[in-house]
Amino acid sequence: MAKKVVIYGYTALGSKIANILNDKKYAILVVDFEESALIQASKDGFEIFESTLLNDNDLVEIGIDKDIDSLFCVSNSNKNNLFITLSARNLSKELKIITISKTKAEANKLEIAGATKVLNPNELGAYRIYRYMAKPLMLRVLDDILFSKSDLNISEIHIEHFSLLKDQFLKDMTIHKDFNILLLGIMDKEISDKFIFNTKRINHKIDEGDVLVVVGKNEDLENFSNYINSK
Repeated sequence: MAKKVVIYGYTALGSKIANILNDKKYAILVVDFEESALIQASKDGFEIFESTLLNDNDLVEIGIDKDIDSLFCVSNSNKNNLFITLSARNLSKELKIITISKTKAEANKLEIAGATKVLNPNELGAYRIYRYMAKPLMLRVLDDILFSKSDLNISEIHIEHFSLLKDQFLKDMTIHKDFNILLLGIMDKEISDKFIFNTKRINHKIDEGDVLVVVGKNEDLENFSNYINSK
């Protein structure tokens, strides 16, 4: 039986997550309180439910306390995302709750409220990696990072003008290992944001504006980013 997933907020991110998980054979229920979003979700082939989910009865009606595996709170309302995270966690201790935040303060509130994982803006672009992935093992690793209780995260680190890595070559890069960071690859600004996997060992010169896509623990990611972009 397919795992059931609720996506609260059929935003640009919500629709991407829905399509990614639909491709992976999850059963998707889209919940939104805006008619236009629900119409679009329905056109995209998803089951829909109109609600703000601010009432516990609606959470119970969609099965949050029974057979829902994961809840993605990705609406444009930070207050709603926080309230629903808290309410859903009270109804189910096992539910995976994935939500978003723009600041560390928001992330802390969401974690206290019971979020399993809080995605920060640097992580969101990492969903594009799915479009390039072909190996099942890597897909499972990304699932564990993004959709479970793993303390690892995917992050995008922008190369600044004064970065220590500027003008170095990707295949020669080793500094990330000192920070326990896994380098997946780089988004090259000069060739339309093409993603270059590190495993291809392409002799790519790192330029200002390029974006490293890396995996690691939050503290290690922050330390690595601060180090390579320190003035």
